[in-house]
Amino acid sequence: MWRRNVLCLKTEKVQTWRFWRSLSTAPTDSPKIFDPNCDPDNPRKLSFTEISSATYNIKDGILRTECRKSHKFSDFLGSEIFLKMECNQVTGSFKERGARYALLKVSEEDKKAGVWAASAGNHALALCYHGKLLGIPINVVMPRHAPLMKIDYCTKLGANIIVQGKDLSAARETAFKLRDEKGGIYINGYDHLDILAGAGTIGLELLDQLVSGMRLLG
Repeated sequence: MWRRNVLCLKTEKVQTWRFWRSLSTAPTDSPKIFDPNCDPDNPRKLSFTEISSATYNIKDGILRTECRKSHKFSDFLGSEIFLKMECNQVTGSFKERGARYALLKVSEEDKKAGVWAASAGNHALALCYHGKLLGIPINVVMPRHAPLMKIDYCTKLGANIIVQGKDLSAARETAFKLRDEKGGIYINGYDHLDILAGAGTIGLELLDQLVSGMRLLG
């Protein structure tokens, strides 16, 4: 019996071992780094209206990716499995959606000083690519374990790349310090509301691409 209620999102190529290594080596005695855009003591709600706004605003700079049936996974699992082909975005991941939306909302004052971020790969690529398209200076602190290919790609996109820190936690701390010294705005690649709104545009595309009644698995 075939079930028609499963969707698998194909997003980005994740180097899992690097992620867990970063967590295991993160310094435990680092001072608290405050990001007002993701303060756990003052959580903010992401509204459907904001996701709809992101959908409209990024449509000219983001690919509407195919949702393709995977016959291999469907046969293996006994369900119809579809893959949202976010790997076909220019920089290879869904991170472009949130990056573009966040950059579009940067104030004119912050644009002058530029955007700061800490990333080992896909968030950095997305910011650098869309920063170049939108004429916004991008500064990224990348940890020493970041892939050389991604460091080189970001540099060729005209971004200011600083390779420093044994892990992402240390790189983030450096990025915050430099932001405080030089000005600008910090955009994290995970729970910043504009980043989340951009990622949420995938869901609205899926509503158009798939039949009703299917369940979505991220």
